[in-house]
Amino acid sequence: MLKFSAFKIWTKYPHFWRWFVNILVASVWGYYAYKGLMNLSTKSYLGLNIAMLLRNTSLTLLFLLRRPSRLTSQRLRDWFVAIAGTFITYLYTTRGNKPIFPSLVPTVYVVMVTAAFLSAIAVVSLGRSFGIVPANRGIKTKGLYAVVRHPIYSVYIMHDIGWNLNCFSGLNVCVFLLYCLLTYGRAKCEERLLRQDPAYQEYALKTRYMFLPGII
Repeated sequence: MLKFSAFKIWTKYPHFWRWFVNILVASVWGYYAYKGLMNLSTKSYLGLNIAMLLRNTSLTLLFLLRRPSRLTSQRLRDWFVAIAGTFITYLYTTRGNKPIFPSLVPTVYVVMVTAAFLSAIAVVSLGRSFGIVPANRGIKTKGLYAVVRHPIYSVYIMHDIGWNLNCFSGLNVCVFLLYCLLTYGRAKCEERLLRQDPAYQEYALKTRYMFLPGII
C-alpha cells in the first residue's frame, strides 16, 4: 500500500497544509471562474454556463468551509481519484456544441433544474462535512442520505446527463464518462475508509444502495 511520506509532515504542520490546499483549490476555481465568465458571452448557452459556474462555485465554497476530519485516507490512489473526479468537470465546454434533441431542450432543462434542487438538499444535509479527499467528518444519515449513501454524486450525474444532451460534443461525452468512472471509484474509496467506523457500518446496512435505489 502506497502512502504519502508527506503525511508525517501533515500531522506535524496540519494548519500549514490546510491553508496550502485551500489556496491551491481557490486558485484553480479562480481560473475556472474567469473562463466561465468569459463563456457567458455565448448567449445561446447562457443558462448552461451559469448552471455549471454555480455548481462548481458551490463545491469550492463547501470545500473551503469544511470541518477538520477525524480520519483522512493516506492512499495515493484515493487522493488522485478524488481530486481528478472533482475537477474533471471543469473541462466541459459549450463552444461549438449543439443539443442532441432540440425539441427536448426545455424538458432537459427541467431535469437539470431538478438535479440542482436535489443537490442543494443533499448539500444542506451534508453541511461542513463535505470534502474532496476521503475522510471521516461525521456520518450523515438524514435527508437524501436516508435514500442512498452518495446522493450528491447521483444528482450531479443526473445534471451532467442533461448537460450532455443539451450541449453534445465528443469532448463533453469523454469528460462525462471519465467523471462517472472516477465518481464510482471515489465513492468506493470513501466507503473503504468510512466502514472503519461502526456507525457507518450500521448506516450502510440500513441504506443499501450507493447511487440509485433498487439499482446500485
